[in-house]
Amino acid sequence: MSSMSMASGSASSGMDSSMRMSQVIKGEMSAKTTYQRSAKGPLAIAECAADGKFIAIENTGRKEESLEGWKIVRNIDGIDRPEYYFQQIILDPSAKIRIWAQGNKPANAGPTDLEYYEPSFGTGSSVVTKLVNPAGEDRATHVQKTVYS
Repeated sequence: MSSMSMASGSASSGMDSSMRMSQVIKGEMSAKTTYQRSAKGPLAIAECAADGKFIAIENTGRKEESLEGWKIVRNIDGIDRPEYYFQQIILDPSAKIRIWAQGNKPANAGPTDLEYYEPSFGTGSSVVTKLVNPAGEDRATHVQKTVYS
């Protein structure tokens, strides 16, 4: 079964939360980056590329979920980025979709992957990405914070 089909979806509740941390040391300077994500329901932000090349959304539920009318909202270092709006997209259970920044979608990308009109989703030391439903409610969040010392 493909990871997308054209049908209406349903929502369920639940909470998914995870945290990841990495540290890089170069000479006298080091950077510590933390990642935290949460979701209220089956649709979640699976990954945000640190270089701004893509954002991945996944359906962690057991039913098809519609992304029609949903949007990705991103704030980088206090500045709002252009929003990405989903059209008629149905995500199958356990499926993942990547939205690639313009010109970054690889030739071997999945047939369901999409492309954003901006050349980058942006980078920064404080990056907050949200998945917002048609009612304007934040349903999933991915936070990336980098501290330099």
